[in-house]
Amino acid sequence: MSNYLKGIARLSIIACTFFYSTASFNDVEVGSRDYVVGKELYSKGILPNGKLVKATIQGDIAVEGDQLICETCHRRSGLGSTEGQQVVPAIAGSVLFKPLRIPTSKPPEPPTYREAYTKETLMKAIRDGIDANGDPLDPFMPRYEIDGQALDGLMAYVNTLSKTPSPGVTEDTIHFATIILSSNNATDNKALLDVMEQYVQQKNIETRYESKRAKNAPWHKAWLFEPYRKWQIHTWELKGEKETWPAQLDAYYTQQPVFALINGLVPTGWESINDFCEGYGIPCLFPTTQLPVIDDNNFYTIYMTRGAVHEAEAVASYIKKNPASGEVVQFFDNTDQQSAVAAKSLRIELQKSGIKVLDVAVDKHLDTAGLSSGLDAKQTVVLWLDKRPSDELLSSTAMSQTAPKVVLSTQFYGTDSLHIPREIEKSLVFVHSSEMPGHLNRLLLRSTGWFKAKRIYNSATREIQANAYFALKVAGDATKHIRGYFFRDYFIEKIEHMIDDLPYTSIYPRIGMAPDQRFVSRGYYLAKVDGKGGIRNITEWITP
Repeated sequence: MSNYLKGIARLSIIACTFFYSTASFNDVEVGSRDYVVGKELYSKGILPNGKLVKATIQGDIAVEGDQLICETCHRRSGLGSTEGQQVVPAIAGSVLFKPLRIPTSKPPEPPTYREAYTKETLMKAIRDGIDANGDPLDPFMPRYEIDGQALDGLMAYVNTLSKTPSPGVTEDTIHFATIILSSNNATDNKALLDVMEQYVQQKNIETRYESKRAKNAPWHKAWLFEPYRKWQIHTWELKGEKETWPAQLDAYYTQQPVFALINGLVPTGWESINDFCEGYGIPCLFPTTQLPVIDDNNFYTIYMTRGAVHEAEAVASYIKKNPASGEVVQFFDNTDQQSAVAAKSLRIELQKSGIKVLDVAVDKHLDTAGLSSGLDAKQTVVLWLDKRPSDELLSSTAMSQTAPKVVLSTQFYGTDSLHIPREIEKSLVFVHSSEMPGHLNRLLLRSTGWFKAKRIYNSATREIQANAYFALKVAGDATKHIRGYFFRDYFIEKIEHMIDDLPYTSIYPRIGMAPDQRFVSRGYYLAKVDGKGGIRNITEWITP
């Protein structure tokens, strides 16, 4: 048998055995000394004495850094991973400390594939690369230099991994939720909820026979049918001031725990929802928001883009590569959080390169003449404003006479270039962070066809519907891939692994993701006025 087939067989046996097993090692108190020691070693590679662990691979090759962190390969869930033909086995206590048996249909007791690990055999595996059966482990498995104290901690910690299925799942139903705001445009909310309702309804109808199969599955197909659950999606509508949202979220969750949050429409103010998801350990998949929380410590929330910060980074990249001899003048709306965040981010990025930035705050009472006076052709002007105030500034006498270099983000201005004066067309550039309008229909052909078949399509809310559909498809695929291992960490890990190969990418030409990355679209186009009232790209999709 090839190494590849052996790996698949090993993974299948682990899968079949783990689902029905319970931990046989001693119960561990989360927060105990052993637990803390084990977590530091497993997730950071730090020994009890505070030093980094050392190890070798393939006999005598010294390794360090992320290669030695258990979590890098065996993952946060402890349920392992795959990379090409390389299978990294599960090491959660429920698997590690029980014998792995090849499933059979009836007595006698099934044969043992791998003996249960004890403290002695686990130490031998970690230090010498010899498994519980006495066979050598993969040569790429590091041989660690650890002592008994570190081993006790590691055994305690892995015994807590993926031990109890996550909340939000019953014997026949898996619960999800989506979040909207009562202050949102009613048409936008309806567009999202229509997609959610129709998708879940169709999914449950198409798989209605799976419930019967789950209850009466033959022994050799139990792993395939028994994980099936009917979907139920709940709408969590947040009302009032942002300060009250955490209490509302707690109340919704207390009433009905959910396994994950799918999409959602919260243009600004996502911080409290992000904190809720990270605090409860709830996966939150691809919310539609322009102000995501950018925090390297986040694990459970996955966004489409970096929102306003992404726009600023794209503009900064263009300015650095095409510097003007003068300063950068950016106009922003000081009453709009998205505009203010973009301006702050651009200022920070440009100041890193020593580029001077002049901020011009704009309010409702736009003094076009006063604001645009003093501009000259040596400057670069950036507008973080909606279309109306932007058009007023672009049409001002001072702007047309000096014709400075101008940069617009289509997230703020849109793609309608009909009112841009001809005098500044040549010096104006757009940053566009999704597929070009002329190619979007083709990209969304699959989802648009489905929306039309369900009679819920609305061209005015195409982005909202496309993002909701994308989030639902990813959640559906990931739920299928976890095969009944209803652990939220494992769910997130499966999404990390599958994003690069998805045939649907919402409104973005390309998406991608790797472990610990939390933004799937990181690219943009540079575009110019097309002379027909729209825009045309002058670059390929740029990914920093």
